[in-house]
Amino acid sequence: MVKRAALLVSLALVSCGPSADSYAILHEGHCCDAGPRDANRPRDVGHMDVGPPDVPPEPLEPWDTTGAGPLTGIFALEVTVLANVVVDLETRQLYRMRLLQNGTHVQARIQACVIDLATINGVASLTFTQAAEDAIRSHILDFDGDFLSSANPVGASFTPPRAVVVIGASLASQASDPLPTMMDPALAIDEDHDGHPGVSIDATAVVCRTPQQAYAAFRATVLLSGTIDDVDVFGGMTDPTVDQSVLGYSDPCLSIANSLHVTVRPGSTFHAHRVGDTEDLDHNGNVSCPEIAWAGARLFGNYWLR
Repeated sequence: MVKRAALLVSLALVSCGPSADSYAILHEGHCCDAGPRDANRPRDVGHMDVGPPDVPPEPLEPWDTTGAGPLTGIFALEVTVLANVVVDLETRQLYRMRLLQNGTHVQARIQACVIDLATINGVASLTFTQAAEDAIRSHILDFDGDFLSSANPVGASFTPPRAVVVIGASLASQASDPLPTMMDPALAIDEDHDGHPGVSIDATAVVCRTPQQAYAAFRATVLLSGTIDDVDVFGGMTDPTVDQSVLGYSDPCLSIANSLHVTVRPGSTFHAHRVGDTEDLDHNGNVSCPEIAWAGARLFGNYWLR
């Protein structure tokens, strides 16, 4: 039962945070390199010791930066989510976060760059298909409001509103409507355009003799709350929620994934690290998700090593 529970945890934690798809850079010139934090296992993300990735020619968003404050810029955002399904597990994600500060007012845009599916050695290995990753990155979350407690960001609290994203379903109320199910799939959408409902996940698991796929819809929310100790590197706590529905699978061996409950544990955190010229591999004045993923290990530790 514990081994099977690990499989659902991986499925259910695929989107524990906001996601979007657009890039920008505003504030450059003092991106400081924090030392890597301790990490206990590697993940499949590029890093500074390997060749640079292909970077799409994505332009800077045309935001008006007149009078922008010192918090303005692009940040790599790492979110660590703690959860339990019989066993305690952890997953992490990388996001691109653009901030534009004017006094206490902040305009923010967030995009998911890498969603890390929990891998349990010898038990389960789960990865999004490339089409599913592209679908997840197509979601854009924009926020605009007085999210700082002071016009001087150093020492101020940073409290953007709760972000809600739904993947693989079309809901009138994204925050509250029930997700589609295998028995009632009417609101499911084939978001990765592969002929299956929801988004597809490649699964290798002890409950299956051969590699299979699961098709799922997700709702994830996250609330960030932190203090700006430094305009280049800061962090705080997150309050994520997870709701998932398995819409189908390539083999009934994965049916266990639709019968267990995920509980997000207290203690989930976020760390934001300013990115700039060092990460801007194509020197176009913008740091995009491939560039953030490539720099993940240097910014946040060996967890993100390939």
